[in-house]
Amino acid sequence: MASLLDNKGFRRLWISQIALALGDAVMQMGLLEYFRAHGYSERTETAKMFFAVALPGLLLGPLAIAYVDRWQRRHVLIVSDASRAVIVGVIAAWLLPVLLGQVAFRNLFAVYLLILVIGSITTFYYPARYALIPNLVGNERLIQANTLFTTSLAIAGVGGRAIGGFVAERIGVEWAILSNAVAYVVATALVWRIQMEPHATTGGADAKESGGWADLKTGLVYIWQHPSALSLALLSAVFAFLAGVFAVEIVGYTLETLGLRTGGFGYLLVAAGAGAALGVGMVGRGKPWTKATWLPFVQLLLVGAVLILMGLTARVWITVLLLFALGAIAATILIPIDAKLQKEVDDKRRGAVFAARGMLTSATMIVAFWLQFGTKLFQRTPAPQIMLWLGFGSIAAAVLTVAMLQLGRRNPGSGSVA
Repeated sequence: MASLLDNKGFRRLWISQIALALGDAVMQMGLLEYFRAHGYSERTETAKMFFAVALPGLLLGPLAIAYVDRWQRRHVLIVSDASRAVIVGVIAAWLLPVLLGQVAFRNLFAVYLLILVIGSITTFYYPARYALIPNLVGNERLIQANTLFTTSLAIAGVGGRAIGGFVAERIGVEWAILSNAVAYVVATALVWRIQMEPHATTGGADAKESGGWADLKTGLVYIWQHPSALSLALLSAVFAFLAGVFAVEIVGYTLETLGLRTGGFGYLLVAAGAGAALGVGMVGRGKPWTKATWLPFVQLLLVGAVLILMGLTARVWITVLLLFALGAIAATILIPIDAKLQKEVDDKRRGAVFAARGMLTSATMIVAFWLQFGTKLFQRTPAPQIMLWLGFGSIAAAVLTVAMLQLGRRNPGSGSVA
């Protein structure tokens, strides 16, 4: 791992992502404290917030597939981070009069609209980021690179929530939100300093004549014909649905079932972060079992068992142990998937494949978030009961995983579309 960080370009990208993970986590906890302190339903508003983040991935996914591989990925990251810094500043300015007591109410629709814009930018950002990693490190280091990313981002995200809970409760919501704007500025500066040779793109005279829709069609055909890209993207989408429901229900579970506050929620998630660090560290060693085709099946079975146990307890110390186990398992699911896609997909189409995966995962997460603020069933169902549903759903997803892996083996296409 240490040798990866000797690569200045990769090191700067890695540090920029840690800054963003910290900033995003602190801002989310700031908004959660805003919901709690001003009498909103935390579960409902959290679902709306995540819905606003995920919706652009579905609506703009086709554009990302068509255009992201036309541009230099480093440029996409720079423009995205700078733009998001400005938008976060606008969110802070909008909520400031309420936080200062100058007005009693501000419509949260404006906040969600701005978050929607951030999500729109992120729709192009994430495919470019994932596709950029192989341009900075060799194929033989992809597992290690993705492991380092996942470990660091998991720790930063969980640590950011612990810090964010403290900052939001003790210092103020405004500072929690503004910290994210600072993180985006830091990330912009770091990526700006990455020095690299221009990579292959799908741009040029032929691309301009054919237009974006032709690129979209070609990209989708490539994904369909690739022997593993489609099945891996679908597997990611299934996991994203489960994660989407859990991301909201863990809020209600912590605040309502366990009786903790925003700060306690942040500290509770430290257990999940510690587990994630352990699990990702084990996968990062590159042992033969980490590349086994049965690994996702076993992971989803174990996730299901942990979620069922969470649904059956209301004790904080047991929940801490279960979150540790859940973090160790769940944080490792996408590492082999990301590495396999980065290694097997052609450089000129890599961004399109990750954009397609982003579109599929956004679609399933949108459904997950909508269920929790748009249906009476989920609103009226206690969080522990939904944890039980998630547990059995994860076990069902494990069975579906076997089917998708078999589909990938039987796909006759070669993925050689130009």
